[in-house]
Amino acid sequence: MYSLIISTLAYPIVAWWMHRRLEDVLEPGGTRKILVVVAASVVCWAIGAGIDWAFPGQVLHLL
Repeated sequence: MYSLIISTLAYPIVAWWMHRRLEDVLEPGGTRKILVVVAASVVCWAIGAGIDWAFPGQVLHLL
């Protein structure tokens, strides 16, 4: 459960940071926005998976 909360809270921070880093590389537009959304989602998924791996007792078993 904590991994869901932490990764949700981390998403805006990661997206903001990536958006600022890509300002010099890509011009404003749809490509940069899609790249930020996808990359921030992958990073937050990895954060949640890492927390689940480190603390297996708190993992939500949905199936």
